[in-house]
Amino acid sequence: MAEKRTKMSWHYYAMALGVLLGLMAATLSAWGAMVSGFAFAILCHPVLPFKGLTRGAFLLAFAILYVFAFPDPEVVRSMMNT
Repeated sequence: MAEKRTKMSWHYYAMALGVLLGLMAATLSAWGAMVSGFAFAILCHPVLPFKGLTRGAFLLAFAILYVFAFPDPEVVRSMMNT
């Protein structure tokens, strides 16, 4: 019995990366970064009708928002010390 297997593409790796980014942001309670990471994962789903430049623009926007959504390093150090 040969089952039809789903072809692995970049979509699934990018979705896993987005979830990982969201979970890492959750460890610091960086809610904006967590939302950006999960939005990155959702936008990478292959069923969504976003294609080409539109998808790339949104993914780039969420990646930039993710980077700048974290608190200052001093705040992170004080959170880790407590």
